[in-house]
Amino acid sequence: MNRSEVKHLFLQGFVALLVLILPIFLLFMIPQLVLFLWSAGLILLNFKKQQNPAVVESKGYQVFEKLLYFQIINWSFGFFFVPIMGVITFIIPITLLVLVFNKERRAKPKFIKWAKYVGFHVFNLLLILTLLSFFPNVGEEGFLVMTIITFINGGNAAIYLNLEPNLPRGKKRTIALFIIIVMMISMALSMFPQYGGGSVFDTLFGG
Repeated sequence: MNRSEVKHLFLQGFVALLVLILPIFLLFMIPQLVLFLWSAGLILLNFKKQQNPAVVESKGYQVFEKLLYFQIINWSFGFFFVPIMGVITFIIPITLLVLVFNKERRAKPKFIKWAKYVGFHVFNLLLILTLLSFFPNVGEEGFLVMTIITFINGGNAAIYLNLEPNLPRGKKRTIALFIIIVMMISMALSMFPQYGGGSVFDTLFGG
């Protein structure tokens, strides 16, 4: 990657952080408003696309679409323990599985990329649920930490998916994927809290 691409990646990361962090208070104050805004955004995207199919090529449309999908996926998986988010967490992979049967759609690079991103989040969620089943004493702040783990691992997945097109197919791409998975597991182990302080990593390895 050249300097311009690295700068663009950092800019994307900063914008993504704002999208994740700034509106969080709405989720706990008025969760119905969050769902309304998401629904309105999805309806607007679909309306614009039907009105003018060429709009999908515009930068504004693509940025809005990307940030909306990014927030929906990360918030749903990050706050899976909130009942209203848990439903969406279940719906997202089911929707993707249904869409996979559409041959034309599953051949699109954008769909493949979002499907992979959701796949990373499903892996992260299964990892968290596994840790939660074996180490349930997460303490009062445990669920917030689980959200942070999801956001960080979601960021790791996004970085990998942005770098993936630049990686040659074969052994190097497999190694890069393995590294990202190890990073996600290590992040979960080192941050997953236990009551009274410490983490699962400390419990397992006596840190």
